[in-house]
Amino acid sequence: MKKGYRIFTAICIMGILVMSSGLVMAGDSNWVTGGTNMTVVIGANSAGLYSIKQGAADSMYNLGSSEGMVSGDFVTFTLTGGAVFSGNGLTATVMATSSGALSSSGALVMMSGSGAAGSTEAKFRATTTITSPNAIKFNTFSTAVFNVSGLTSGANVDYLLTITNAAGTLITTSASYKAAPSGKYAFTGAPLVQFTNTVSAPVLDVMSTPAYTKFENSLLYGGYTGGALSLAGPDTTVATVYLATTTAPANALSTKKLIVTYIGDFTGISKVTCVGTFTGCDSAGTTTGGTAGQLLINAAKTQASATYIGDWTPSATFNFVPNFFIDGSTVQVARQFTAKLENLADANYVANTWMSPTVNYKLTRNGTFFSANSLGALNNIKISDLSGNVPTGGAKVLISAWDAAGTRLAEASGNADILVQNHSTVIISGAEFAARFVGTPMKYEVAIQSTTATLSNIKKDPVTGGITSTVYVPSASGGGAL
Repeated sequence: MKKGYRIFTAICIMGILVMSSGLVMAGDSNWVTGGTNMTVVIGANSAGLYSIKQGAADSMYNLGSSEGMVSGDFVTFTLTGGAVFSGNGLTATVMATSSGALSSSGALVMMSGSGAAGSTEAKFRATTTITSPNAIKFNTFSTAVFNVSGLTSGANVDYLLTITNAAGTLITTSASYKAAPSGKYAFTGAPLVQFTNTVSAPVLDVMSTPAYTKFENSLLYGGYTGGALSLAGPDTTVATVYLATTTAPANALSTKKLIVTYIGDFTGISKVTCVGTFTGCDSAGTTTGGTAGQLLINAAKTQASATYIGDWTPSATFNFVPNFFIDGSTVQVARQFTAKLENLADANYVANTWMSPTVNYKLTRNGTFFSANSLGALNNIKISDLSGNVPTGGAKVLISAWDAAGTRLAEASGNADILVQNHSTVIISGAEFAARFVGTPMKYEVAIQSTTATLSNIKKDPVTGGITSTVYVPSASGGGAL
């Protein structure tokens, strides 16, 4: 019984090997490419990508010695990667060789309903015997048969060719266009705008007069400290020339349609400069009141924008490099700014956001500072200098406050400076904190004009009268929360 089972298994395996010996697999592709593939720029209006051609020449497939067909056999052309047929009619013609003349007119006829608009498959039936070394030519270039409006960034469109006999047995399975000698896809999706975001974080100086009104070395601008927003047009390395038949769409983004916007608190910011090919604008791209090489800060001081003043093409590659200038009199709180990169709609492109608001620029502070959101009448904050090197007259204690809604509060009139002398200690009650502002403070940011200090938050229990104390000693320069 066992011996018979082994014999039966061996016969089955031999049969499978015999049946599959002539099968051409996907890795054995005989596609002959006629040029480079096309870059499909993502963000283009669908109408511009609804019916296009591929590459610089029609696609050819050389039949191998085991890929001969007889009348009734089938050739199937399949699209992958998001492309579909436009319904304009893919044709398949038998050629003597990939570079020769027509071999047999009408030898391959498309099946009824095959290759319709929105489909990914076109099926042809052989009407006569077709042998090697014939080739099959598909009109992928001479007629606009593809709809690539559904491609996404990084999507790759391949052609797969399958040959079956009338009984449905595979002769060739999913021969890949990408596997041809050139190793290229038919179409590749690329973003209209490429970017690299690198954060810059210049330091505001506690020792400036007043504190935090200047950057280090008494500068009024943050300077380029390694941070930038690097911008480039669509990647067309898979195509030969932009604005030609090898790239879709064949148009650049119009002037003043690409916008960079920084979002944050621009209080005390006098201007923000950038690369000269941008001009300040509002959120709609209008440059009224804008300056070349400078972002336009809005009246609410919540954002600043600039727009590219040329047509956007792959040749537009540079570092945006924002440079923040402060007015030299406003005490600057530590904060960050996000950058957003988008294009407005024009005749060829839909509106699109390429980079959602992402941190690109920070205003940091040296010295000693802390934040708190739970200071009340039962709290006392102790601040002691550890440096022994405070400014003449004493180190100022600088307090900023925001209410529960996030609105920065104005200082009350008549506030006296709070000063900490060398190695001395001051005590500030929670009530004193609140009384320094107009409104109801919820969050405080406190900076001490000392490079090193120790802080304590002492709270009295209203029931027991007991005291709890939280001590915070920053590093040589830094901040925390109490």
